[in-house]
Amino acid sequence: MMPPPDVEELPDYEPAPATLYRLTRAQYQNCLRDLLGAVDVPADLEADTPLHGFASVGASELTVSPRAAEQLEAAAFAVAGQVFGDAERRQALVGCDLGEAGCVDDFLRRFGRLAWRRPLSGEEVGELSALYAELLRTLRDPWRAAEFTVATVLQSPWFVFRVERGEGAEGQRRYSDVEMASRLSFLIWNSAPDDALLAAGERGELATPAGLETQARRLLADDRAREAMRHFFGEFFLLDRLDGLTKDRDVFPQMSPTLGAAMRREVEAMIDDVVFGRDADLRSLLTTRDTFLDAELAALYGLPPVEGPGHQPVHLPPDNPRGGLLGTAGILALNAHNTVTSPTLRGKFIQNTLLCFDIPPPPPGIPQLSDSEDGPETTRQKLERHRSDPSCNGCHQFMDPLGVSLENFDAIGAFRTTEAGLAIDARAVFEGQTFEGPRQLGELLREREEIGACFARRFFRHGMGHLESEAEERAVRDLIDAFRASDHRFQALVVALVTSDAFRLVGEDE
Repeated sequence: MMPPPDVEELPDYEPAPATLYRLTRAQYQNCLRDLLGAVDVPADLEADTPLHGFASVGASELTVSPRAAEQLEAAAFAVAGQVFGDAERRQALVGCDLGEAGCVDDFLRRFGRLAWRRPLSGEEVGELSALYAELLRTLRDPWRAAEFTVATVLQSPWFVFRVERGEGAEGQRRYSDVEMASRLSFLIWNSAPDDALLAAGERGELATPAGLETQARRLLADDRAREAMRHFFGEFFLLDRLDGLTKDRDVFPQMSPTLGAAMRREVEAMIDDVVFGRDADLRSLLTTRDTFLDAELAALYGLPPVEGPGHQPVHLPPDNPRGGLLGTAGILALNAHNTVTSPTLRGKFIQNTLLCFDIPPPPPGIPQLSDSEDGPETTRQKLERHRSDPSCNGCHQFMDPLGVSLENFDAIGAFRTTEAGLAIDARAVFEGQTFEGPRQLGELLREREEIGACFARRFFRHGMGHLESEAEERAVRDLIDAFRASDHRFQALVVALVTSDAFRLVGEDE
């Protein structure tokens, strides 16, 4: 692998220009939940389009199509109707008697501030109040008029988009304190800021790294942070693909409609334990002996049944071959074919996802692996023949040795010792180091500098909402250094990003 250039060789840091961010589907749903309580959001909303691995990047480069605009309009009226169709809920939301002087303006000012993530101007309150008055004359029902006015607020670009433009003189622009409130909350909660965070911005408390750290740690202590980080790691590791996992039932009778979701939950619970439960070194994901299993996964792993409903904490016994992220059935099954394993896919996952070493897709027309004329072979043996072609070995040399070490686990992630009646050899050598199985592989990877650097780089991309530019590379390196200095604790990585100049400063428009 080519080492990254020295910091001295990099161009001077320049902050990225301001960008208009469309709310992702999850952010839209979360904002409605936080504003209105439990509501059923229509399921036909336009799906997110991840770019460079993350929906947050796609949200900065894509706008609202005409069809999506119609869907958002229907959703706004649907959720407003659910709240205002319930006398108790609508009264709790409005908080005053609509017939009282000043009630409508007061409600619109309060609700609009939370919905648009900033204080409304007097002119904006006046326009919404005038709309309410016109609707009241037409509908002759104050609650219906308020319902339709709320639906209008929820259709506004100020709600559907994150409008963060920055302020200040040329060359010294920064995001305003109120804009920083939104940037914090959408990163850590994947939702809009609450009243306390907005108020902190309005008081000027988000102008300094110390003020940002105080609020960031408050947000991280909230359960919404756990949900948002599950979303980040879900995109990072492509865990959503587990929800629709399919394997050949004739080959894998263990496969069931619920197994993929159970695999996903194991990985999510393992991440949550490391990040929030113990606030531990994130690299321990690769080596931990602690996991979370339900009855179905315990049976797949050949372990005693777990006690209690759902996923329960399990410490793997010393003789168990599993360990860490790469020993989970979810990661093993995702990076395999329908009936057979793929050391190449597993190795590519490690290189692309964990080490940030991009390997291009194979050229068209590559034949599938097949047995030799001499009889059955293991997948490893087939790959060794395949790599004898120099044009193939150029890429496979980076992937196959890593993936071969996981060959004792089949395409559904169950342990095995033979394939096609032949003993499996999972010993591997990569860059002069010999290892076998996910436990030794995890230990090897944990010590590589690229692991921590890759986590930090991907989080920078996700948090900034764009592919990191060459002009931002110094900021990326600073974040990597801060992550390393924190003993690779993910919560510290979050704080390091939100207090950085990269997150606070605004570049000139292109």
